Amino acid sequence: MLIDLKIKNFKSFYNYTTISMVADNMKREMKERLIKIAGNNNTEKNILPSMVIYGANASGKTSIINAFQTLKDIIINGTIKKQIENKSIKDLELDPFIHDAKKMKEPIEFNITFKTDLNIYNYVLKIVATSIDEEIRKIIGEELNIINYKVEGTSIKEVKMPIFKRIEKNVAIFEENIKKMLKEDMSYLDIKRLTEILSQNMDDQDLFLTAGFKSNISLKTANDIVNWFQDYLVTVIDFNDRKLLIKVNGKIDDDVIFMNESLKKLTRLADFGPQEIGLVKNKNTGNYELTSFYEPDNTKTGLAIESRGIESRGTIKLLEFLLPFIKEFKKGSTFILDEFDSSIHPELIGGILDLFNNLEINTNHSQIIFNTHNPLYLQKRFFRRDQIMFVDKDEDTYMSSVYKLSDFNVRNDNNYMNKYFEGEFGALPYIDFASVLEDSKEGDKDENK
Repeated sequence: MLIDLKIKNFKSFYNYTTISMVADNMKREMKERLIKIAGNNNTEKNILPSMVIYGANASGKTSIINAFQTLKDIIINGTIKKQIENKSIKDLELDPFIHDAKKMKEPIEFNITFKTDLNIYNYVLKIVATSIDEEIRKIIGEELNIINYKVEGTSIKEVKMPIFKRIEKNVAIFEENIKKMLKEDMSYLDIKRLTEILSQNMDDQDLFLTAGFKSNISLKTANDIVNWFQDYLVTVIDFNDRKLLIKVNGKIDDDVIFMNESLKKLTRLADFGPQEIGLVKNKNTGNYELTSFYEPDNTKTGLAIESRGIESRGTIKLLEFLLPFIKEFKKGSTFILDEFDSSIHPELIGGILDLFNNLEINTNHSQIIFNTHNPLYLQKRFFRRDQIMFVDKDEDTYMSSVYKLSDFNVRNDNNYMNKYFEGEFGALPYIDFASVLEDSKEGDKDENK
C-alpha cells in the first residue's frame, strides 16, 4: 500500500513535491472508505484508496506517473545504469529540472513510504544525473527507514527508525534497529569491519539496498521491498499503448480456442453485443490474442476475427485493462495510471472506482491514482476533497506544483465541477485560439502583397 511519494528536481517538479495518500482530518466526510493502518499503542493512520489528478496539458501530470515508473525500474534492477544486458531496463532516463543549468546539476530525489505485510518502509534515493559539461550519473544518497506512528496531542506523528544510511560510497548500518525492527540476528557480524568492506566495494551507480544490504544484512527485507515494487506497484505511462498481457493457466489444447470465463462475463455485463470475445493462441508467437466470435444470420459456420480489427477502441481498452486488473485488484496492488479513462465511458470508470472505495469489496486494500481531463469525477460520488489533486505549472519559472481540493475553503456539498471551470482551483489550460488565427490572417495578407 502506498502512503506517499515525495520528489524533488525531477522533470518539472523542482521543489519538494508530495503525492500523499494520507487522509486529511475531515471527520464527517466518507470515513467508511478510508483504509486504516496500525502503529504502536493502538494508533491508526487513515489512508486513501483512490486519487484523481487534474491539470492542463504539459502541467506535469504524466511526470508524476513517470516518477513512480522510474523509481520502480531502478529498484527492480538495482541500478541507475543506462543499460543492462539481458534485463528489462533500457536507456533509463533521469531528467532533472531542465530550464536552469544550475538546477540540472542538483540531485534528483525520490522519497517513498509504503506498507507491505511485514513493515512500513521509507526509502530515499538521491541521484546526480546531468549532461551539462560532462555526463554524470551517480547515487549520492540512499537510506532505508522503518516507520511507526505515535500519538502527540491530538495528532498522530510519524516515527522513523533508520536501518541504513548511505552518503556517496559510505554507508552506516544501524545495528540495534535492525535487531529490533527487522528481527535479524547480527551477533555474529563485526559491524564496523563490515561497513568498511561494503563502503570500499560500493558502486556509485548500484543500489546498496539490492547489493550489500541484501547479501550481508537482510535478504528477507530486501526481497520484501523489491517484491512490492515488482508485484504490487502497477504503473502504466501511456494507457492507450497498453497491450494485453494475460497468463493462461491450466491444460490448453493448442489446436482449439481457449475461452476465458472472465471475458465471457465481462462482455455480457458491459453489453458489447451478441458476439463472444475470447483468447486464441497464436501458433507463431505462443501468445494468446483477443479474438471476436460472430455467428451471422443464415450461416452454418461462425466467424473468428481478430478483435482489434472489428471491436471499438473502448471495448479493447476495457478488456485489456480488466483482465489483468481483476488479478491485481484481488491481491491488493497499487495502480498508477496515465489517462486511465481514455476511450472508456465514464460510467464504467465510475464502477471501477466504486470497487476501490468500497472496503467490503476492496478487502486487500488496493489503491488507484490516475490523471484525467474529464471533469465528471469532480463530484462526491467518486472522491472526497482530499482525493482530488491538481497540478499547475508556473508560467514564468516552468516549475510544477501540486495541491488538493481540500486545501480550498469549499464545502463538501458544493458543485466542484462548476467551480473548477470558473477557475477557482487553477490548473486550467487557456489558449487564445482567436489570436492565433488573427496572426495567421495577417501573415497571409503579407504574403499576398
